[in-house]
Amino acid sequence: MKKQNEKMWGILVHLSFHMWQKKFETLPFDDDFWTYILEKSKECGFNTIILDCGDGIQYATHPEIATNGAWSRTRVRREVARAKEMGITLIPKLNFSTGHKMWLHEYERMISTPPYYRLCNDLIHEVYELFDHPDYIHLGMDEEIDWVCAKDEFVVYRKGNLFWHDMRYLLDCVHDTGAKPWIWADPLFEHTEEFMKNIEPDELILSPWYYNAFKEEHFTPIELCEPEGGKYTDMGLRYVEEIPQKVKIRECAAKFMEKGYTYVPTGSIYWHNDYNMPEMIEYFEKGTPKKEQMLGYITAPWGRTLPEFKSRFDESFETMKKAMEYYKSLQD
Repeated sequence: MKKQNEKMWGILVHLSFHMWQKKFETLPFDDDFWTYILEKSKECGFNTIILDCGDGIQYATHPEIATNGAWSRTRVRREVARAKEMGITLIPKLNFSTGHKMWLHEYERMISTPPYYRLCNDLIHEVYELFDHPDYIHLGMDEEIDWVCAKDEFVVYRKGNLFWHDMRYLLDCVHDTGAKPWIWADPLFEHTEEFMKNIEPDELILSPWYYNAFKEEHFTPIELCEPEGGKYTDMGLRYVEEIPQKVKIRECAAKFMEKGYTYVPTGSIYWHNDYNMPEMIEYFEKGTPKKEQMLGYITAPWGRTLPEFKSRFDESFETMKKAMEYYKSLQD
């Protein structure tokens, strides 16, 4: 369990994987592999696991959204206590982005209606109790944009005042529990002026996610992103890091911290770029106005919690372990 003022080092793990694709009749989760992840996290010195819950819990308030094989409430409490004994805090994640809404079952077609708001409030309060009053509740909120949502059978995404109304509602639900909201930093980078107008820096913590290099000599060729060609190659881009969203993160992430926002940057082995985590740490540690604004770092394997994804998790553990060592070298 993370001690006061201790840096957060952790990994994102998926209990459910129905945020993007509703094709698993039974929860795609292996108990033995989960034990392996816990033990490996402890071995690497991690103090945090963000557990993406989705429809993987038999919620008392909304049992109708649980998928087959979902954890019972007793199981959730047992796993939270088990992780705590290993020095690891489990943070619940409920992604309320309309780009990742399939886990909501019938409620995915009720976005921004009274039943939807009741659901959000109920689930947020329930996971707060189930996870033993965590300091944070992760709300997701990434990729609520047209081209992501357009891939769904039922296309819906919020804009303008409705987006900020719902964001405010979700943040307030978390605040009511006593926890602090945690979201992906997409809304800050995609709607910077509106975000800064509507969200005070001390209201939440943000995770800028960035899976590539910061230094040009380590950039990833665009062909690896679009092996058969596509919109980015048509734009004449040479490297993945030249995608506008990635450029803005490199140009603005540290600068936005001057406004007082608190970060937990998230890296990944998604592009198998060995320079991602060390260059991310160097970027943020040098650009942080106040050390307390940088809570720690997370890695996201983006694989299901199944043995066939072991190599992806192992690469994530090894990369993160080296990143922790690099961080310590910067403090010497």
